[in-house]
Amino acid sequence: MTKKQLKEHRVESLLLAAVEEFLEKGYDGASVDAIAKRAGVSKGGFYHHFPNKEVLLMEANQKLSEPIMEMAEKAYSNSSAMDGLRQYIKEYLNYWASRPRELSFFFLSMSKALQAPALMEYYREYVNQSTAFLIGMFQKAMESGEADLRDPEAYGISLMGALDGVVSYAMIHPEEDIELLVERFEQVWLK
Repeated sequence: MTKKQLKEHRVESLLLAAVEEFLEKGYDGASVDAIAKRAGVSKGGFYHHFPNKEVLLMEANQKLSEPIMEMAEKAYSNSSAMDGLRQYIKEYLNYWASRPRELSFFFLSMSKALQAPALMEYYREYVNQSTAFLIGMFQKAMESGEADLRDPEAYGISLMGALDGVVSYAMIHPEEDIELLVERFEQVWLK
């Protein structure tokens, strides 16, 4: 393994260990020692990669957000804005429905963000990027004549909130058929 690969492996191990530790013990109950031990690195190794637990929490969130950003890029590149939105909605809802632990981690992180300005700033940027993507998709749909909307910004903002609301609903009701939820969601948002 090259030096770069070894570093990437250690960082990945620390991120995964942090998610597990935070889920089991909460942010305040998780210690740097326990995270390092779970990842198979020394405490010094932890501090070599992360200055503190808060930065590790932000990095873990960023790592778990990468697939969402990739979904958005893929949807935006679709020649049909409405088909891109359909694709994004389906992938987004299926992604979170199939990853309840990661979703729990995000909820845990959001509660911590209320007390941590740097983490709140991370979430603000994530929400701003996601909302800008959705607004852009609705604008693209209007410009191409696929949709007749008065206010694409209102659609983008409300769709952002609705998506996360449906994700929460699916988490609370795991017995629900996710494909049926996707279909119902599309009927409301993408007529």
